[in-house]
Amino acid sequence: MIDVSYSNIKNGLVKLICEELKTVLEKLPKEEQEETSAIRVGFITYNKVLHFFNVKSNLAQPQMMVVTDVGEVFVPLLDGFLVNYQESQSVIHNLLDQIPDMFADSNENETVFAPVIQAGMEALKAADCPGKLFIFHSSLPTAEAPGKLKNRDDKKLVNTDKEKILFQPQTNVYDSLAKDCVAHGCSVTLFLFPSQYVDVASLGLVPQLTGGTLYKYSNFQMHLDSQQFLNDLRNDIEKKIGFDAIMRVRTSTGFRATDFFGGILMNNTTDVEMAAIDCDKAVTVEFKHDDKLSEDSGALIQCAVLYTTISGQRRLRIHNLGLNCSSQLGDLYKSCETDALINFFAKSAFKAVLHQPLKVIREILVNQTAHMLACYRKNCASPSAASQFTCEN
Repeated sequence: MIDVSYSNIKNGLVKLICEELKTVLEKLPKEEQEETSAIRVGFITYNKVLHFFNVKSNLAQPQMMVVTDVGEVFVPLLDGFLVNYQESQSVIHNLLDQIPDMFADSNENETVFAPVIQAGMEALKAADCPGKLFIFHSSLPTAEAPGKLKNRDDKKLVNTDKEKILFQPQTNVYDSLAKDCVAHGCSVTLFLFPSQYVDVASLGLVPQLTGGTLYKYSNFQMHLDSQQFLNDLRNDIEKKIGFDAIMRVRTSTGFRATDFFGGILMNNTTDVEMAAIDCDKAVTVEFKHDDKLSEDSGALIQCAVLYTTISGQRRLRIHNLGLNCSSQLGDLYKSCETDALINFFAKSAFKAVLHQPLKVIREILVNQTAHMLACYRKNCASPSAASQFTCEN
């Protein structure tokens, strides 16, 4: 999905994206034993209306269909929209060459955003397959459409109790859209090129909840930023990925999973739903210790993920983990995984930002850290080693 509004055409961004897509589409992920990728590709350009392209392999030239009703988005074609890249390569290259010229005289600077995601999701639904949307977008979506946003960059709210409002989405459109995307295995990755305020709290919600990624290049300059953007795009397209995943975590008696953090959605307390999961994503799980654990039998965890591969197979991946239990705090501190702790605290704080003032969250983090260190000093450090570290609160 390529934003072809006036500024993107004029600064050369659309041309850069189109040129690069010719190269990266050669490297779509594939199963190890396959010669070519089973992934199909489709193209939409947009400003305040949507342009779908028919790139069927037997066409001499791509065909454009325009959808102006952005309030009720539909997919105007099925056959020829999602195609095998190898089979339709010449038509696709024609299209990518034509797009920058096609919109060269356009003065349209208003854009939509939610209807773009809706269109991609509807296309995947119609094709009865999961998939991933790559959206290249630049500005606050101010055109009349679902998900329309206004500038609310209010500096007076910073460091006040109302600052959390700035981190919450402006409208519930994006939350319900994200839920629909997850239900249909549609992951969204957003490349954002803002030259002014764009409200990442609203635009970034769908990528966050659908296992996608948000890349932001503020005040993008071709000579300075293009290499970073191209590297990010190549890595994101080439990496291994699974779609439409459901994860469940089971434990032995004595403790249980109580909270989950990551690019996930949960409609109940046990099923972790992900539109996609790739090698750069992690789900952090918080366990509650609510009964006796045995040093003899330890603690057992099973993590099972049901997902669809890039070739369309449904697979189950299971990890079983046996952990030691100890009644000695010293053992606990010796085997503590600092990276996991930092990951957990960071994600907890990120979640809390929506509901609590930043000052309160900082205090909670400081207090938790101080409590851990004080507990070590009280229970684990020998009197002579009191200088190992001091805790001040």
